[in-house]
Amino acid sequence: MILFILLIYPGYGFSKMSKKEQEQVGKFIEEYLFHRKEIALIVFLVDIRHSPTENDRLMYNYMISSGLPCLILANKADKIAKTKVPDAVRSLQKQLNPLGDITTLPFSSERRVYEEAVWGFLKDYID
Repeated sequence: MILFILLIYPGYGFSKMSKKEQEQVGKFIEEYLFHRKEIALIVFLVDIRHSPTENDRLMYNYMISSGLPCLILANKADKIAKTKVPDAVRSLQKQLNPLGDITTLPFSSERRVYEEAVWGFLKDYID
């Protein structure tokens, strides 16, 4: 069996797509989440520097309603002071997942900081 880890990426609402194209992307993601049996984990990328947008909340709701295991990755953690990262992660957690039942981890794809914790979490889904 092939296991997929699905990444839902931020920013598609800010891309140069028309509203109609954005709706089509949203429908594609929804269809994929609900019909793809090989997904082992959904990794939802959000920008640690900003409050979740309406599109972020919409994608979060798709993710939750799928019933699949999820991880919220607070990306661009290298763009804020290291001392502010824990508070920023807690803030995102409160805004998106107030029950705290979904793990939220900081990450930086550019500088690769915090990747050990992320890989430690992902190992359970790739083995």
